[in-house]
Amino acid sequence: MYKLLLATDKPEIVAAYQAVPAWETLGFRAPRVVSTAGEALESLKKYHADAVSIALQAGEEQKLLDALLLDYPMLPITQAGNTRANVEGTVRELELLLNRTHADYSDDDTSEAEMMQLCRHEFFRALIGGKIRSKSDTLRYLKLLRSRMDPARSAVLVELAPSKDDGFLRGRWHYGVDRLEVALRNFFGAELEGMRVLVSVLPDDRIYLLCCTMLGEKGPDTASMAGLVTGHAQQSIDHVREYLDLHLSIASIRVLPTLTALTDI
Repeated sequence: MYKLLLATDKPEIVAAYQAVPAWETLGFRAPRVVSTAGEALESLKKYHADAVSIALQAGEEQKLLDALLLDYPMLPITQAGNTRANVEGTVRELELLLNRTHADYSDDDTSEAEMMQLCRHEFFRALIGGKIRSKSDTLRYLKLLRSRMDPARSAVLVELAPSKDDGFLRGRWHYGVDRLEVALRNFFGAELEGMRVLVSVLPDDRIYLLCCTMLGEKGPDTASMAGLVTGHAQQSIDHVREYLDLHLSIASIRVLPTLTALTDI
């Protein structure tokens, strides 16, 4: 059974969680409840929790989020629901994530951190591919998956194109797009002046770099971002050509006002 910490100062939120009749059917014990950021942090020091649901006043919530960013970077976070149905839906989504990150892969040497990172890559691939359609869903997944990409800051999206004469993707690279993405992360994935650069290979073979300032980092101003990302991308392209014999070029660059601008709603 997973353990959930509920941090809220709202009686209606507590009532919604108390209305859940059988927590064990959701894979959880009944949540431990605290009402302040300080109480939540004290509880985490004393008792194990697999996730935290939060609904506090803005100042208290930010205080707790800042502390979780520093001291509990792997702990999934959800926004606390205010109805029984909403709570159950959120907890089911949380259980799916925890089942993946806590799974026993027998001979595989995959850690919880590595599985969480894999889930983040899947999310960003879906976001860039247009599968995540709303700002609210984007914000929910970023918090749940503990991504450090700051959704309120500018982002840069770069599309990379293989040479038209290069049959690498459909021919010599016979392991599939997942293996190609893993290989390209070794060249393009980086932290760049407070920004993080991610690479995503979509199922239709389109290749993208997504760069965004990380939470808690100053990062460059918007006017400088495109130049920094372009320089990093071009340097990485040269390395990919040298080591993988894959010829890529920059097809387009978009500077987004915020990361959530990738969604429709």
